[in-house]
Amino acid sequence: MKRFFPGWTIPVLIAFAFSTVWLRLTVVRTTYELNEANKTLHNLKLENEKLELKVAQLRSPRRLEAIAKQRFRLSPPTPDRIIQLKDD
Repeated sequence: MKRFFPGWTIPVLIAFAFSTVWLRLTVVRTTYELNEANKTLHNLKLENEKLELKVAQLRSPRRLEAIAKQRFRLSPPTPDRIIQLKDD
Protein backbone atom coordinates (compact mmCIF):
# COMPACT_ATOMS: atom_id res chain seq x y z
CA MET A 1 0.00 0.00 0.00
CA LYS A 2 1.33 3.39 -0.97
CA ARG A 3 1.31 6.23 1.56
CA PHE A 4 -0.54 9.36 0.55
CA PHE A 5 1.44 11.71 2.82
CA PRO A 6 5.07 11.50 3.88
CA GLY A 7 5.64 10.47 7.53
CA TRP A 8 6.52 13.98 8.72
CA THR A 9 3.34 15.63 7.34
CA ILE A 10 0.92 14.66 10.11
CA PRO A 11 3.14 15.85 13.00
CA VAL A 12 3.72 19.14 11.13
CA LEU A 13 -0.03 19.59 10.62
CA ILE A 14 -0.70 18.85 14.29
CA ALA A 15 1.98 21.35 15.34
CA PHE A 16 0.49 23.91 12.95
CA ALA A 17 -2.99 23.33 14.38
CA PHE A 18 -1.78 23.73 17.96
CA SER A 19 0.15 26.88 17.13
CA THR A 20 -2.89 28.32 15.34
CA VAL A 21 -5.11 27.65 18.38
CA TRP A 22 -2.47 29.12 20.71
CA LEU A 23 -2.16 32.23 18.54
CA ARG A 24 -5.94 32.70 18.43
CA LEU A 25 -6.20 32.37 22.21
CA THR A 26 -3.40 34.91 22.61
CA VAL A 27 -5.22 37.35 20.32
CA VAL A 28 -8.49 36.89 22.24
CA ARG A 29 -6.77 37.38 25.61
CA THR A 30 -4.90 40.46 24.40
CA THR A 31 -8.09 41.95 22.93
CA TYR A 32 -9.88 41.37 26.23
CA GLU A 33 -7.06 43.05 28.19
CA LEU A 34 -7.05 45.98 25.76
CA ASN A 35 -10.81 46.44 26.13
CA GLU A 36 -10.50 46.37 29.92
CA ALA A 37 -7.71 48.96 29.77
CA ASN A 38 -9.85 51.18 27.53
CA LYS A 39 -12.78 50.93 29.97
CA THR A 40 -10.49 51.84 32.85
CA LEU A 41 -9.09 54.77 30.90
CA HIS A 42 -12.59 56.00 30.06
CA ASN A 43 -13.68 55.77 33.71
CA LEU A 44 -10.56 57.61 34.87
CA LYS A 45 -11.17 60.38 32.33
CA LEU A 46 -14.75 60.78 33.57
CA GLU A 47 -13.55 60.88 37.17
CA ASN A 48 -10.89 63.45 36.25
CA GLU A 49 -13.52 65.68 34.60
CA LYS A 50 -15.69 65.48 37.73
CA LEU A 51 -12.74 66.35 39.95
CA GLU A 52 -11.75 69.28 37.74
CA LEU A 53 -15.32 70.59 37.95
CA LYS A 54 -15.24 70.21 41.75
CA VAL A 55 -11.95 72.15 41.93
CA ALA A 56 -13.43 74.92 39.77
CA GLN A 57 -16.46 75.10 42.06
CA LEU A 58 -14.28 75.21 45.18
CA ARG A 59 -12.16 78.02 43.70
CA SER A 60 -15.19 80.04 42.64
CA PRO A 61 -14.82 83.72 43.65
CA ARG A 62 -18.46 83.79 44.80
CA ARG A 63 -17.90 80.81 47.07
CA LEU A 64 -14.69 82.26 48.48
CA GLU A 65 -16.36 85.61 49.07
CA ALA A 66 -19.26 83.94 50.88
CA ILE A 67 -16.84 82.00 53.09
CA ALA A 68 -14.88 85.19 53.82
CA LYS A 69 -18.05 87.01 54.85
CA GLN A 70 -19.72 84.20 56.82
CA ARG A 71 -16.88 82.31 58.43
CA PHE A 72 -14.28 85.04 58.86
CA ARG A 73 -16.60 88.05 58.99
CA LEU A 74 -14.59 89.89 56.38
CA SER A 75 -15.96 92.72 54.29
CA PRO A 76 -14.60 94.83 51.46
CA PRO A 77 -12.15 97.46 52.73
CA THR A 78 -13.27 101.03 53.16
CA PRO A 79 -11.53 103.65 51.01
CA ASP A 80 -9.43 104.88 53.95
CA ARG A 81 -8.00 101.35 54.41
CA ILE A 82 -6.72 101.10 50.82
CA ILE A 83 -3.08 102.00 50.26
CA GLN A 84 -1.93 102.75 46.74
CA LEU A 85 1.60 101.64 45.87
CA LYS A 86 3.57 103.83 43.51
CA ASP A 87 5.41 102.45 40.51
CA ASP A 88 9.06 103.54 40.36
